[in-house]
Amino acid sequence: MAKDMLDAIYAAEEDFGRRESEAKAQSNQTIADAKKKAEELVTARVAKAEAEAEAELAAAKAESEKLLEKANSDAQADCDTISATAEKNRPAVVKKAAEALLQ
Repeated sequence: MAKDMLDAIYAAEEDFGRRESEAKAQSNQTIADAKKKAEELVTARVAKAEAEAEAELAAAKAESEKLLEKANSDAQADCDTISATAEKNRPAVVKKAAEALLQ
């Protein structure tokens, strides 16, 4: 009878040890799975953020190019106006300069 009790205690201890080992293994696997999932989420979010930043950069670049083109066009129009005005006034300026020199 004492031997039966000792065998039962020994079997219970072995069962406890086995279940403890299984629980630790399951816990370690759960931790590893959670870390892997977290890494995947972080990687996905970083990739999404990079893609969004690239898109915003491309949009800003396109807008800047449009603004530069408009500024260039406006500057050319101003230069054309100044040139036309100078050409129109050239004879009068030359005449006045000649009169001033001749006096």
